[in-house]
Amino acid sequence: MARGSVPGALRRLLWANAVLLTLMGCATRPPIAQVPIPPGQGRIWVYRTWLPSESLNLANIEANGVYFGSVENGGAFYRDVPPGTYHIVPESWAHNPSTTPSQDTNVAVAPGQQIYIKIVDLTSWAISVSVSRSFQRDAFWAYLIPPQIAEAEIARDHGGI
Repeated sequence: MARGSVPGALRRLLWANAVLLTLMGCATRPPIAQVPIPPGQGRIWVYRTWLPSESLNLANIEANGVYFGSVENGGAFYRDVPPGTYHIVPESWAHNPSTTPSQDTNVAVAPGQQIYIKIVDLTSWAISVSVSRSFQRDAFWAYLIPPQIAEAEIARDHGGI
């Protein structure tokens, strides 16, 4: 093996990896496939906008005290539900429903209606740095968002609904 060939091959490999990583960073998420709402049901969307400075942990969501789903940073999902009132609660280290604005939200879902809940991560709210240690905890809030705004935010992060 020639003495100068290894650094050149290594240089080309590093360059190819850099190009590949750059292209992967430019890729968008696939659109969320949306099917029609079943007759007599409503739909609750839960989403988080992509914020790389906030937590990359999943936000676990409860509706009426029952696990509803988990949403990642920049993710979205929906559940078809019977009409009714739902109390949406994001699992949070710093949960205090009496704060203003509340971390929870209540929504009324009618047949055929789509409701959008945005989960906001305020990790900076739960950071402590001291001489002995530092820690950071997830603090999530749930907000009811108008459909036009929510659909645009979901489409931006997923390339369309």
